Amino acid sequence: MISFFRKIRQSLLSQNKVTRYIAYALGEIFLVTIGILIALQVNTWNENRINQKKEAAILKDLHQEFQLNKVSIHAFIQHHRTVLEAIKEVLNSMGEPDSELSEAHIDSLLYLTLDYENYVPSQTVIAELISSGKTNLISSDTLRTLIFQWVNEIEDKKEGFQSLDAIAETLMLPYLSKNGSMKNIDSFGMLKGNGRSKFSSRNLALLQEVEFENVLDNQAWGVTNYFSKLEQLEEIIEAILYHTQPPTS
Repeated sequence: MISFFRKIRQSLLSQNKVTRYIAYALGEIFLVTIGILIALQVNTWNENRINQKKEAAILKDLHQEFQLNKVSIHAFIQHHRTVLEAIKEVLNSMGEPDSELSEAHIDSLLYLTLDYENYVPSQTVIAELISSGKTNLISSDTLRTLIFQWVNEIEDKKEGFQSLDAIAETLMLPYLSKNGSMKNIDSFGMLKGNGRSKFSSRNLALLQEVEFENVLDNQAWGVTNYFSKLEQLEEIIEAILYHTQPPTS
């Protein structure tokens, strides 16, 4: 094809038809430009089609991962709601006469006040997305924003858990170990087969001490703060699931 155009140019030049040559040259440039534009358009179309397939795969993987996270965080929220209720019940029992309280019940509640856990969601897909820079394949600005909000909230959750754990380790557990019976508390957990303490130390007596009320109030703050982080994560999970749901056929 190129040699064909070259022969035409040479023929026009040899015949001294400069005007026709210029018109022809411009037409040739136009045709070449159109060809390049068409090629670029086809290439862009192919690239977009490939990226759309990649995006669809990403959305599918994200949806599956956050379906799992939805189930797990729901269980964690339910559990820590129980922990909060136990703390509130003990706080409400502070200063009440011993005759109004059950020692075994108080021991079981104290066990729950310490039964907090660290929520570790599945993040394989998001971690790979961010590390590989593939977030730019996601066409939804809202979804990209949610992904980065998730990363930030995970850090906040981590700090919330660390604060709670520090309160329990430096205040709650030392106070109970010094002034109460850990064995009686543990009898409602993994060590329940060991039975109750034979010593006279009674956790029921702690409910008459304002110092313990202050310690327990700090524990309540730690759990409440951590609980709010879990609720924020749950909201983001729901939003990500909404924006990654497969199209209805």
